[in-house]
Amino acid sequence: MTLLAVDDLRVHLFTARGVVRAVDGVTFSVEPGKSLGIVGESGCGKTMTALALMRLFPAPPARIVSGSIRFNGQDVVTMGAARLRALRGGDIAMIYQDPMTSLNPVFTVGEQIAEAVRLHRRDGHRAAWLRAVEMLRVVGIPDPDRVARAYPHQLSGGMRQRAVIGMALACDPKLLIADEPTTALDVTIQAQILDLLRRLQGEFGTAIILITHDLGVIADLVDDVMVMYAGKVVEHASVRWLFADPQHPYTRGLLRSVPSLETREHRLQTIEGTVPPAFAMPAGCRFNPRCTLVRDICREQEPALLPTDHALAACWVRT
Repeated sequence: MTLLAVDDLRVHLFTARGVVRAVDGVTFSVEPGKSLGIVGESGCGKTMTALALMRLFPAPPARIVSGSIRFNGQDVVTMGAARLRALRGGDIAMIYQDPMTSLNPVFTVGEQIAEAVRLHRRDGHRAAWLRAVEMLRVVGIPDPDRVARAYPHQLSGGMRQRAVIGMALACDPKLLIADEPTTALDVTIQAQILDLLRRLQGEFGTAIILITHDLGVIADLVDDVMVMYAGKVVEHASVRWLFADPQHPYTRGLLRSVPSLETREHRLQTIEGTVPPAFAMPAGCRFNPRCTLVRDICREQEPALLPTDHALAACWVRT
Protein backbone atom coordinates (compact mmCIF):
# COMPACT_ATOMS: atom_id res chain seq x y z
CA MET A 1 0.00 0.00 0.00
CA THR A 2 1.25 3.48 -0.90
CA LEU A 3 1.83 5.61 2.19
CA LEU A 4 1.75 9.01 0.48
CA ALA A 5 0.32 9.79 -2.95
CA VAL A 6 0.53 13.31 -4.38
CA ASP A 7 -1.21 13.91 -7.70
CA ASP A 8 -0.93 17.06 -9.84
CA LEU A 9 -0.45 19.28 -6.78
CA ARG A 10 -0.62 23.03 -7.44
CA VAL A 11 0.07 25.60 -4.72
CA HIS A 12 -0.27 29.26 -5.68
CA LEU A 13 0.67 32.37 -3.73
CA PHE A 14 -1.78 35.23 -4.24
CA THR A 15 0.13 38.46 -3.74
CA ALA A 16 -0.26 42.15 -4.56
CA ARG A 17 2.16 41.71 -7.46
CA GLY A 18 0.29 38.76 -8.92
CA VAL A 19 0.00 34.99 -8.65
CA VAL A 20 3.09 32.88 -7.98
CA ARG A 21 2.82 29.25 -9.05
CA ALA A 22 5.11 27.97 -6.32
CA VAL A 23 4.23 24.30 -6.87
CA ASP A 24 2.94 23.60 -10.35
CA GLY A 25 1.63 20.13 -11.14
CA VAL A 26 3.80 17.96 -8.87
CA THR A 27 3.10 14.22 -8.75
CA PHE A 28 4.93 11.58 -6.71
CA SER A 29 4.41 8.79 -4.19
CA VAL A 30 6.28 7.32 -1.22
CA GLU A 31 6.06 3.71 -0.06
CA PRO A 32 6.31 2.69 3.62
CA GLY A 33 9.93 2.50 4.76
CA LYS A 34 11.28 4.07 1.54
CA SER A 35 13.02 7.39 1.02
CA LEU A 36 12.58 10.14 -1.58
CA GLY A 37 14.99 13.00 -2.16
CA ILE A 38 13.80 16.35 -3.53
CA VAL A 39 16.59 18.48 -5.00
CA GLY A 40 16.92 21.79 -6.78
CA GLU A 41 18.12 25.36 -6.38
CA SER A 42 16.69 27.74 -3.79
CA GLY A 43 13.23 28.89 -4.78
CA CYS A 44 12.41 25.85 -6.90
CA GLY A 45 9.46 24.78 -4.70
CA LYS A 46 11.03 22.04 -2.58
CA THR A 47 10.05 23.40 0.83
CA MET A 48 6.63 24.60 -0.32
CA THR A 49 5.90 21.09 -1.58
CA ALA A 50 6.86 19.65 1.81
CA LEU A 51 4.80 22.21 3.74
CA ALA A 52 1.80 21.46 1.54
CA LEU A 53 1.88 17.81 2.62
CA MET A 54 0.74 18.94 6.09
CA ARG A 55 -0.90 22.19 4.96
CA LEU A 56 1.62 24.15 6.99
CA PHE A 57 2.14 26.95 4.46
CA PRO A 58 0.90 30.47 5.33
CA ALA A 59 -2.71 30.78 4.17
CA PRO A 60 -3.17 33.43 2.90
CA PRO A 61 -1.29 34.06 0.66
CA ALA A 62 -0.73 30.37 -0.20
CA ARG A 63 -3.51 28.06 -1.29
CA ILE A 64 -3.80 24.60 -2.84
CA VAL A 65 -5.70 25.36 -6.03
CA SER A 66 -5.88 21.83 -7.43
CA GLY A 67 -4.53 18.32 -7.05
CA SER A 68 -4.68 15.80 -4.24
CA ILE A 69 -2.57 14.66 -1.28
CA ARG A 70 -3.53 11.29 0.12
CA PHE A 71 -1.81 9.97 3.25
CA ASN A 72 -2.70 6.41 4.27
CA GLY A 73 -5.76 6.75 2.06
CA GLN A 74 -6.95 9.97 3.72
CA ASP A 75 -7.35 13.22 1.78
CA VAL A 76 -5.12 15.86 3.40
CA VAL A 77 -6.46 18.69 1.21
CA THR A 78 -9.99 18.40 2.65
CA MET A 79 -8.97 17.19 6.12
CA GLY A 80 -10.53 18.95 9.11
CA ALA A 81 -8.55 20.97 11.65
CA ALA A 82 -8.64 18.36 14.43
CA ARG A 83 -7.39 15.57 12.18
CA LEU A 84 -4.70 17.86 10.78
CA ARG A 85 -3.39 18.56 14.29
CA ALA A 86 -3.15 14.82 14.92
CA LEU A 87 -1.41 14.31 11.59
CA ARG A 88 1.24 16.97 12.22
CA GLY A 89 3.86 15.59 14.56
CA GLY A 90 1.96 12.33 14.92
CA ASP A 91 1.71 10.48 11.61
CA ILE A 92 3.97 12.96 9.78
CA ALA A 93 6.89 14.74 11.45
CA MET A 94 9.19 17.40 10.07
CA ILE A 95 12.82 18.33 10.75
CA TYR A 96 13.69 21.89 9.80
CA GLN A 97 16.98 23.31 8.55
CA ASP A 98 17.68 25.38 11.68
CA PRO A 99 16.88 23.53 14.91
CA MET A 100 16.60 26.84 16.79
CA THR A 101 13.43 27.59 14.82
CA SER A 102 11.95 24.31 16.06
CA LEU A 103 12.92 24.59 19.73
CA ASN A 104 11.39 27.04 22.19
CA PRO A 105 14.25 28.82 24.02
CA VAL A 106 12.33 29.15 27.32
CA PHE A 107 11.60 25.43 27.81
CA THR A 108 14.04 22.60 28.33
CA VAL A 109 14.63 20.13 25.53
CA GLY A 110 13.06 17.32 27.54
CA GLU A 111 9.92 19.35 28.26
CA GLN A 112 9.43 20.06 24.59
CA ILE A 113 9.78 16.43 23.52
CA ALA A 114 7.53 15.31 26.39
CA GLU A 115 4.87 17.83 25.37
CA ALA A 116 4.71 16.30 21.88
CA VAL A 117 4.43 12.84 23.40
CA ARG A 118 1.60 13.90 25.72
CA LEU A 119 -0.25 15.53 22.84
CA HIS A 120 -0.04 12.70 20.32
CA ARG A 121 0.37 9.56 22.45
CA ARG A 122 -1.77 10.65 25.39
CA ASP A 123 0.94 9.56 27.84
CA GLY A 124 1.03 10.92 31.39
CA HIS A 125 3.68 13.39 32.50
CA ARG A 126 6.04 10.76 33.95
CA ALA A 127 5.76 8.42 30.96
CA ALA A 128 6.19 11.33 28.53
CA TRP A 129 9.33 12.49 30.31
CA LEU A 130 10.83 9.00 30.25
CA ARG A 131 10.01 8.77 26.54
CA ALA A 132 11.78 12.11 25.96
CA VAL A 133 14.93 10.90 27.72
CA GLU A 134 14.80 7.62 25.83
CA MET A 135 14.55 9.42 22.47
CA LEU A 136 17.59 11.54 23.32
CA ARG A 137 19.41 8.30 24.03
CA VAL A 138 18.18 6.78 20.74
CA VAL A 139 19.57 9.68 18.69
CA GLY A 140 22.97 9.25 20.27
CA ILE A 141 23.11 12.12 22.77
CA PRO A 142 25.43 11.28 25.70
CA ASP A 143 24.06 11.73 29.21
CA PRO A 144 20.44 12.14 28.02
CA ASP A 145 19.10 12.74 31.55
CA ARG A 146 21.23 15.87 31.85
CA VAL A 147 20.57 17.07 28.29
CA ALA A 148 16.81 16.66 28.79
CA ARG A 149 17.03 19.32 31.54
CA ALA A 150 19.10 21.67 29.38
CA TYR A 151 17.81 24.64 27.37
CA PRO A 152 18.42 24.81 23.60
CA HIS A 153 21.07 27.54 23.87
CA GLN A 154 23.12 25.28 26.16
CA LEU A 155 23.56 22.68 23.41
CA SER A 156 25.79 22.63 20.34
CA GLY A 157 24.26 22.82 16.86
CA GLY A 158 24.70 19.10 16.30
CA MET A 159 23.10 18.20 19.63
CA ARG A 160 20.17 20.54 18.93
CA GLN A 161 19.61 18.88 15.57
CA ARG A 162 19.74 15.44 17.21
CA ALA A 163 17.20 16.63 19.80
CA VAL A 164 14.90 17.84 17.01
CA ILE A 165 15.20 14.45 15.30
CA GLY A 166 14.39 12.77 18.62
CA MET A 167 11.33 14.98 19.00
CA ALA A 168 10.22 14.17 15.46
CA LEU A 169 10.53 10.42 16.07
CA ALA A 170 9.09 10.40 19.60
CA CYS A 171 5.56 9.70 18.39
CA ASP A 172 6.54 6.99 15.90
CA PRO A 173 5.63 8.87 12.69
CA LYS A 174 5.04 6.91 9.52
CA LEU A 175 6.65 9.68 7.44
CA LEU A 176 9.57 11.95 8.33
CA ILE A 177 10.19 15.09 6.26
CA ALA A 178 13.72 16.45 6.63
CA ASP A 179 14.17 19.93 5.15
CA GLU A 180 17.90 20.62 4.70
CA PRO A 181 18.67 18.89 8.04
CA THR A 182 22.46 19.20 7.73
CA THR A 183 22.98 22.59 6.06
CA ALA A 184 23.98 24.55 9.18
CA LEU A 185 26.31 21.83 10.49
CA ASP A 186 29.99 21.14 9.85
CA VAL A 187 30.87 18.17 7.67
CA THR A 188 31.66 15.81 10.55
CA ILE A 189 28.32 16.45 12.23
CA GLN A 190 26.59 16.22 8.84
CA ALA A 191 27.92 12.70 8.39
CA GLN A 192 26.77 11.75 11.90
CA ILE A 193 23.26 13.10 11.27
CA LEU A 194 22.98 11.21 7.98
CA ASP A 195 24.18 8.01 9.63
CA LEU A 196 21.61 8.59 12.36
CA LEU A 197 18.76 9.04 9.87
CA ARG A 198 19.81 5.90 7.99
CA ARG A 199 19.99 3.86 11.20
CA LEU A 200 16.67 5.14 12.53
CA GLN A 201 14.96 4.44 9.22
CA GLY A 202 16.17 0.85 9.44
CA GLU A 203 15.09 0.46 13.06
CA PHE A 204 11.69 2.17 12.89
CA GLY A 205 10.75 1.58 9.24
CA THR A 206 9.94 5.27 8.82
CA ALA A 207 9.52 6.63 5.30
CA ILE A 208 11.67 9.72 4.66
CA ILE A 209 11.38 12.71 2.34
CA LEU A 210 14.73 14.49 2.27
CA ILE A 211 14.83 18.02 0.87
CA THR A 212 18.26 19.31 -0.05
CA HIS A 213 20.41 21.02 -2.65
CA ASP A 214 23.31 18.72 -1.80
CA LEU A 215 23.54 15.81 -4.24
CA GLY A 216 26.17 14.16 -2.07
CA VAL A 217 23.59 13.85 0.71
CA ILE A 218 21.07 12.48 -1.79
CA ALA A 219 23.49 9.81 -3.02
CA ASP A 220 24.08 8.69 0.55
CA LEU A 221 20.56 8.32 1.85
CA VAL A 222 17.61 8.02 -0.56
CA ASP A 223 16.07 5.44 -2.89
CA ASP A 224 14.50 7.80 -5.45
CA VAL A 225 15.12 11.40 -6.45
CA MET A 226 12.79 14.12 -7.70
CA VAL A 227 14.50 17.12 -9.33
CA MET A 228 12.53 20.37 -9.24
CA TYR A 229 13.02 23.58 -11.16
CA ALA A 230 10.85 26.73 -10.91
CA GLY A 231 7.97 24.88 -9.26
CA LYS A 232 7.91 21.90 -11.60
CA VAL A 233 9.36 18.38 -11.57
CA VAL A 234 11.86 18.06 -14.41
CA GLU A 235 13.16 14.57 -13.60
CA HIS A 236 12.21 11.66 -11.35
CA ALA A 237 14.46 8.61 -11.14
CA SER A 238 16.02 6.07 -8.83
CA VAL A 239 19.15 7.43 -7.17
CA ARG A 240 21.24 4.88 -9.08
CA TRP A 241 20.06 5.98 -12.51
CA LEU A 242 20.02 9.67 -11.69
CA PHE A 243 23.78 9.59 -11.17
CA ALA A 244 24.52 7.01 -13.87
CA ASP A 245 22.41 8.45 -16.69
CA PRO A 246 20.71 11.81 -15.93
CA GLN A 247 18.06 12.61 -18.50
CA HIS A 248 17.38 16.33 -18.09
CA PRO A 249 19.91 19.09 -18.92
CA TYR A 250 19.24 20.73 -15.56
CA THR A 251 20.04 17.49 -13.71
CA ARG A 252 23.24 17.11 -15.69
CA GLY A 253 24.17 20.69 -14.82
CA LEU A 254 23.62 20.02 -11.12
CA LEU A 255 25.79 16.92 -11.25
CA ARG A 256 28.60 18.73 -13.10
CA SER A 257 28.63 21.40 -10.39
CA VAL A 258 29.42 18.89 -7.62
CA PRO A 259 33.09 18.98 -6.51
CA SER A 260 34.96 15.75 -7.18
CA LEU A 261 38.30 14.39 -5.98
CA GLU A 262 38.82 12.90 -9.43
CA THR A 263 38.51 16.13 -11.39
CA ARG A 264 41.69 17.97 -12.31
CA GLU A 265 39.93 21.22 -13.08
CA HIS A 266 40.41 24.07 -10.64
CA ARG A 267 37.11 25.78 -11.40
CA LEU A 268 33.74 24.21 -10.68
CA GLN A 269 31.33 24.08 -13.60
CA THR A 270 28.24 26.20 -13.18
CA ILE A 271 24.79 26.49 -14.72
CA GLU A 272 24.77 29.87 -16.44
CA GLY A 273 21.97 32.29 -15.55
CA THR A 274 19.54 32.26 -12.66
CA VAL A 275 16.13 30.83 -11.78
CA PRO A 276 13.46 32.94 -13.55
CA PRO A 277 11.54 35.49 -11.45
CA ALA A 278 8.43 34.04 -9.82
CA PHE A 279 6.21 36.61 -11.54
CA ALA A 280 7.76 36.25 -14.99
CA MET A 281 8.17 32.60 -15.94
CA PRO A 282 9.34 32.06 -19.53
CA ALA A 283 7.09 30.46 -22.10
CA GLY A 284 7.64 26.81 -22.91
CA CYS A 285 10.18 24.94 -20.79
CA ARG A 286 11.08 27.06 -17.76
CA PHE A 287 14.72 26.01 -18.02
CA ASN A 288 15.07 27.09 -21.66
CA PRO A 289 16.83 30.48 -20.99
CA ARG A 290 19.69 28.59 -19.27
CA CYS A 291 19.77 25.42 -21.38
CA THR A 292 22.63 24.75 -23.81
CA LEU A 293 20.45 22.33 -25.81
CA VAL A 294 17.50 24.71 -26.30
CA ARG A 295 15.45 24.46 -29.49
CA ASP A 296 12.53 26.48 -30.83
CA ILE A 297 9.97 24.06 -29.42
CA CYS A 298 11.51 24.51 -25.96
CA ARG A 299 10.64 28.22 -26.09
CA GLU A 300 7.11 27.61 -27.31
CA GLN A 301 5.67 24.51 -25.63
CA GLU A 302 5.99 23.18 -22.11
CA PRO A 303 7.25 19.56 -22.08
CA ALA A 304 5.34 16.90 -20.18
CA LEU A 305 6.99 14.58 -17.65
CA LEU A 306 7.29 11.40 -19.73
CA PRO A 307 9.08 8.04 -19.35
CA THR A 308 12.59 7.56 -20.72
CA ASP A 309 14.71 4.43 -20.45
CA HIS A 310 15.28 4.70 -16.70
CA ALA A 311 13.38 7.77 -15.48
CA LEU A 312 10.69 10.36 -16.00
CA ALA A 313 11.93 13.55 -17.63
CA ALA A 314 10.31 16.76 -18.89
CA CYS A 315 12.52 17.66 -21.85
CA TRP A 316 11.85 17.99 -25.58
CA VAL A 317 15.41 16.97 -26.42
CA ARG A 318 15.06 13.65 -24.59
CA THR A 319 11.42 12.89 -25.42
